[in-house]
Amino acid sequence: MPKNKMTLPDSPPDYLKSTARYMWRRIVPLIKKDPNVNNMDRTMVEAFCVNYEMMRNAYKHVQERGAVTAAYKTVVNPVTGEVISEDFVGYKRNPSTQIIDSSTAKLKQLGSELGLTPQSRDELMKLKGNAKEDKDRMEALKDFFGGKS
Repeated sequence: MPKNKMTLPDSPPDYLKSTARYMWRRIVPLIKKDPNVNNMDRTMVEAFCVNYEMMRNAYKHVQERGAVTAAYKTVVNPVTGEVISEDFVGYKRNPSTQIIDSSTAKLKQLGSELGLTPQSRDELMKLKGNAKEDKDRMEALKDFFGGKS
């Protein structure tokens, strides 16, 4: 397969919309700096972008409606169907807060796998450094034992 067919495309897929498309355009140039990234990483990039959009949409919903809402129990007359009273029973959590929680956790995991977190970048740099050190050690051992480089 030609190399250009294996690279991750700069343009987002058509089915990604608004915020997910924006995120694709932001992260693909960053992760393409790693020569090992290719079209096989597309699914993880898509999942990252979709979860980012879900997090943003859920956050917007929480901003508009709050993290919790008052909950009431409505008491209805069984004969007439008329509302007799609405009793306050406490607060309930906005379901969007759960979407924020789960999408944030997925973003952290996917971001780490894609090398988008400081810790994952540091680990990648250590791996690259270790490979060079290992090669240098092997060369030194070859020289010591009289092997040819």
